[in-house]
Amino acid sequence: MVSKQARINQAMRLLSNSYRPLKNAVRISKANTFEHEQAKFLKCWELLQDNKCFYTEAIFANGGRADIFCPQDFAVFEILHSETKKEALKKIEKYPDELEVFLINSHDILEEYEVKK
Repeated sequence: MVSKQARINQAMRLLSNSYRPLKNAVRISKANTFEHEQAKFLKCWELLQDNKCFYTEAIFANGGRADIFCPQDFAVFEILHSETKKEALKKIEKYPDELEVFLINSHDILEEYEVKK
């Protein structure tokens, strides 16, 4: 059986060498909507509450960029707000095959937390 840390290390090798990750830090971008960034924060909050680490705006060796990367689960979370599912599916084609990808509608997570505009 592979240890938790060995699994995390294995997943981290999927990242680009030029990416300088900040563990458990939410990076925001003015290119995204406010609601997109709120939803990203809330998903990261959930991961922290589950004692899982995450990296945001993670860049993979092949150039793909994920909203949220959770290495211990080999998972990527993509937040959809203004982006369509079709656009997201095109984007995730660049992600390493080893990763499980979850598409999260920002409206759903914001509603779950009753975030008011």
